[in-house]
Amino acid sequence: MVGKRAFALLLALWAVPAAALDREGALDAAKRQVKSKCTGMTPCTFDAKPESGKWYVRVLFTKRNSLEETAVPYPGGQAILIFDQTGKLVGRVEGK
Repeated sequence: MVGKRAFALLLALWAVPAAALDREGALDAAKRQVKSKCTGMTPCTFDAKPESGKWYVRVLFTKRNSLEETAVPYPGGQAILIFDQTGKLVGRVEGK
């Protein structure tokens, strides 16, 4: 009986770190969320920071009229995406 409990506890402890999101995972999750807005024509920049057990990923959107022009940020062209430790989007704040 003790062996089964110890095995269950060990399994539970092993599963928690496996599900934890790291910086690269948070950035990848954010890129999937905004892939239609972040293209070769309008590239985006990303920055991720952990806070209170969640990942806050800042996305800076850009605009340009042609590939020859430099892509530039614009007022309100940002979003903060909030992910839990499993990579689920739990909040979103759009720039104004």
